[in-house]
Amino acid sequence: MNRSDVLQMTPESAMPHDRPVGRVRPDCMPAEAVVLNRAVLAEAGVFGFAPLDIRSRSFILLRSQILHRFHRPGGRILAVTSTQPENGKTFVTANLAAALSLIHPTVLVDLDLRRPRLAGRFGITPSSGIDDYLDGTAAWPSTGTRIAGADLTIHGARESRADSASLLAAPRLAVFLAAIRNHPAQPICIVDTPPVLVLDDIMLIARNVDAVLMIVEEGRTRGSDIAQALRILSPTPVIGSVLNKSLTGRSVRNMDGYYHDKG
Repeated sequence: MNRSDVLQMTPESAMPHDRPVGRVRPDCMPAEAVVLNRAVLAEAGVFGFAPLDIRSRSFILLRSQILHRFHRPGGRILAVTSTQPENGKTFVTANLAAALSLIHPTVLVDLDLRRPRLAGRFGITPSSGIDDYLDGTAAWPSTGTRIAGADLTIHGARESRADSASLLAAPRLAVFLAAIRNHPAQPICIVDTPPVLVLDDIMLIARNVDAVLMIVEEGRTRGSDIAQALRILSPTPVIGSVLNKSLTGRSVRNMDGYYHDKG
């Protein structure tokens, strides 16, 4: 068994309050809600929808910190990343979004376009993905899946894209995220991204988000890697870190690695 603990969040004063986003009309959300298969969620390690499950406790605590130290000061778009593959960032992303969606409008977006995994973790097979929106072949609402029983919309990727950099550099990404940021429901958007030190895709994403949450694996993530990641992500603030696969944490968690596909 592995462990995961919330480590730290920076003070509210570090959050951006006046990021210019322009005038963008929010698109409508998908109307039909999908009922998720609990067996699929359990197999994929998605426990955040079950607040009484002991395995969701870390994500409930993280949810509270995100709401108070990120969303309340004005943060809307939060990217989740790690320095290297197999640190468990997609696991944390999925469970954080699930936990948030029980009490607050949440949008979950898979921008790890080379290795998209979020839709599969929730047992979803999108007919149109966020990758199709970014290349101009699909409208935003057609890429979203609204989840029954939670205030969650998932924009997964339909397929792996080798042209991820060109898609992320296109203006459509900024328009999409600005529309979420300006939505009257004030949702929190959680974005799964590639590891910082593997691809330069994260640099294209970071310029369009309000802050970054870093996933750190105990015994594997090096301090020098974190320092390099912070330089790459600057000036986008890293508001905190989550210790994943901890050997010394306070609570037991089932964690699986970034490239270990269980869903």
